[in-house]
Amino acid sequence: MRNALRRISLGALSTGMIVGMAAGTAILPANAAAATSRHLVAAARPRAEVWPIVSQGAKGTRVRAIQYLLNHWGFKVGVDGDFGSATAAKVKDFQRNQHIDPTGIVGDMTWPRLIVTVHHGDHGDAVRAVQDYLHRAYGFASLPVTGNFLDQTLAAVKTFQTRYHLEVDGIVGPMTWHALVSIHD
Repeated sequence: MRNALRRISLGALSTGMIVGMAAGTAILPANAAAATSRHLVAAARPRAEVWPIVSQGAKGTRVRAIQYLLNHWGFKVGVDGDFGSATAAKVKDFQRNQHIDPTGIVGDMTWPRLIVTVHHGDHGDAVRAVQDYLHRAYGFASLPVTGNFLDQTLAAVKTFQTRYHLEVDGIVGPMTWHALVSIHD
């Protein structure tokens, strides 16, 4: 959460606005005296290109999603939620394959290429990543991780999209993926 707030703050700084995250206050430049709360909310939202940074040593649901997604792309690794040397090696292999600097770090350059848009009727490891994330991080305890995007997964995705003010279409595309992996680990 601290990293998410830091990234949000940095995004606000890059727009010329300083946001006091802890106090919920804002200091605006002199020419922005007429700014509304709508502008403050928009400035505090993370931009779509700001993704969580995940590297060796990390643990948790975000790492599990990366591992499932690597498996989807054919870079087979065990799904254990531990970003160890085997996962780092597979991330580097994926990055080389995508012509990204092979740092082994999953961030702004890697996430957009790693995610896979999934919707009702799809199956496989990318669907498992969505189901696992919803199940572990967002309280959809009854959602099984089957790899089949059926009605129960569709309902969970739509509930998630409603809860986080996303377009409610039941499709896990870039915006839904971004919210999924950025809000909770």
